[in-house]
Amino acid sequence: MTEGSILNTHFRYLGSELRSLGYMVLRGVQIPDDMGLFVAELRRSLEDAGLIVVTGGLGPTSDDLTREAVAEAAGVELDFNPEAWENLQRRYAGRRMASPNRKQAFVPHGFTSIHNPNGTAPAFSGRIGEVLIAALPGPRRELEPLFAQRIVPLLTGTDDAEAFLTGTVMMVPESSLEEGLQRHRREQVTWGTRVADDRIVVTFRGGTAESRKAAFADLVGEFHPVRVRPGDVRPPELLIAALKEKGLRLAVAESCSGGLVAKMITDIPGSSEVFWGGYVVYANTAKTNALGIEPRLLETYGAVSREAAEAMSAGLLCQDDVEAGIAVTGIAGPGGGSEEKPVGT
Repeated sequence: MTEGSILNTHFRYLGSELRSLGYMVLRGVQIPDDMGLFVAELRRSLEDAGLIVVTGGLGPTSDDLTREAVAEAAGVELDFNPEAWENLQRRYAGRRMASPNRKQAFVPHGFTSIHNPNGTAPAFSGRIGEVLIAALPGPRRELEPLFAQRIVPLLTGTDDAEAFLTGTVMMVPESSLEEGLQRHRREQVTWGTRVADDRIVVTFRGGTAESRKAAFADLVGEFHPVRVRPGDVRPPELLIAALKEKGLRLAVAESCSGGLVAKMITDIPGSSEVFWGGYVVYANTAKTNALGIEPRLLETYGAVSREAAEAMSAGLLCQDDVEAGIAVTGIAGPGGGSEEKPVGT
């Protein structure tokens, strides 16, 4: 992993996925943007590993060193990849592309460029001797799909989509999910989990297609179809699809979440078709002035209460062209909690 000064969230995901594939993870190393240290670590890993996964360092700037470091460790030059360049140009269609971006179209000689549909930095993979090296972009939303869709087939020797079964679990603690997976284990079926901010993605591998489906069906039966969905889906995607189906427009009012709900919704392409807007209302006067909540209600029940949340939602529904509302209030912490309303309420 490049640039050790940044908190790295990839170790857990990659380690879990690789262990589920039968790999023993020897170590995870964070490396500063130093060419000598980078190449030295690659050469050390080439001596005792069969697989090296590098994350980050694939951007256009001078401190993005992954291509150069892998090429030096392999003793090869960098080749310009026309297909990667065309993909990059399409990504920037209608916008100015700076000259350093051309760097992203280069790949070490003998390595394969991997198109990144979620970002500008192509990944690449190849071998130095018997060791497979996979270089992936740093952002999680780019790294994780590329690893699952392009690198795992290299490791398993199959590109058969039916060899895997992926599901999304929401509102279930990770420990409870693991207990459920253990209870519904099927012969030769293994699994890996990826914990994201708003969901857990579980991937079943091995066994037969029927046994994987049976394990997933048991998981749905235990935790309910609302919480366990087929495929890798985000809660906001499900919400937007439901709003479009019903022809509803949504507004949000947020206190403790500070605009996070609106951000999660508007991160999804096409959200503007159903999203009206929102309010971030922390002070009681903000709730009163923006949403029309009676001051007496807040004095009686408090701003962190079911009654306040319901009144916030009702205030949203008084707006023109709003048919659905989400309101959030609570005590995020670390301070501000009480015995009646602890942090996390």
